[in-house]
Amino acid sequence: MSIAPLNLENATARYDTDSKIAFITYKGVLSAEDSVAVYDWLADLIEAIGLENIYGEIFDFREVTEFAPDNLMEARRTSRRYNMRNRIRKLPVAMVISNFYQEEILRGPMQNVEENKRKAVVWELDDAFKFLEEWHNEQETPES
Repeated sequence: MSIAPLNLENATARYDTDSKIAFITYKGVLSAEDSVAVYDWLADLIEAIGLENIYGEIFDFREVTEFAPDNLMEARRTSRRYNMRNRIRKLPVAMVISNFYQEEILRGPMQNVEENKRKAVVWELDDAFKFLEEWHNEQETPES
């Protein structure tokens, strides 16, 4: 089972059943409403197919021109609530960017810091896939 893709003016989300990856693409001015709709869609996806059937999430920010002021606080709050409700500590997230403005927003106000090993900011889509694979490989390796 799956759910219908999300198609908004500045945000889309779809689940690929072959790769088991949720793909989220943002563009233009990213608003709080867009972020909330995406996190609601992700929660519905988990409810529909189960967390164990999701290999990872790829958020594509490359076409975002601006993060609306209301988006930063609301996205962080909604993301935190989504993470806690769904216990997604075992779900890697790659965020694809195209410029330093996007990187600054994602690492700073959105608090996607290097210490959070399940999240990565990358510059290429191929690196997003590579990160998900490496993250899963590290989870399968027993710690010394």
